Amino acid sequence: MADWLTYTLSDFLPFSRPTYLRLFEIFNARFWPAVVLGLALGLWMLWSLRRPTATRVRLSSALLGACWLWIAWAFLSKSYAPLIWAANYAAVAFAVQGSLLLAAGIARLRRGSPEGSAPTPRFAYGMLVLAVLLMPILGFLLHRPWTGLEHFGTAPDPTVLATLGLLALIAPHRRHLLMIVPAAWSLISGLTLLALGDPLWPLLPTAVIASITASFWQPGERTRRSQMER
Repeated sequence: MADWLTYTLSDFLPFSRPTYLRLFEIFNARFWPAVVLGLALGLWMLWSLRRPTATRVRLSSALLGACWLWIAWAFLSKSYAPLIWAANYAAVAFAVQGSLLLAAGIARLRRGSPEGSAPTPRFAYGMLVLAVLLMPILGFLLHRPWTGLEHFGTAPDPTVLATLGLLALIAPHRRHLLMIVPAAWSLISGLTLLALGDPLWPLLPTAVIASITASFWQPGERTRRSQMER
């Protein structure tokens, strides 16, 4: 029993931080057309969701679903699983999440403003900016190789961040179900990066806490909904 007390989180990982960072370099080089497409989709979402409408949120949800499915296969199953067997289970969870987002995108969203509190659209957009633009910049500033930066649409963490932002624009009865896998991955990723000594480890856990807080915050007696065109 005493021996267990000497273990740290890093003892449960079969790879080091340089190996983890190298994983993204190899992945980006192997699937570079997908990386470019993911960045293009992220920029489109930033442009489109400046003024979120039901149609734009629905389409963004479907596109995010496709990104989750791609990550499940290309990153988790084909690239990450050879390093750690548990990535195969994560791939299944990502595939389920991608399917749910696709279904939410195809389903007809209720007419009205983005569901949630008054500042929710601003919060959602801020999360998207963080996911698409700021996270690669943060990685570069923290001395990650530029060829191995994590990008929206092809890497799990920025895609999860963008999803947490988009969920703030989706009706609460759909949002809570769609929050489960992103929240679980955020905890797993945060612990993994903490074990590797990566400075970005608090990012996803903090984002989940902020998302949950935003989803339950009520603006009081002020009217918080405006009509949203299709």
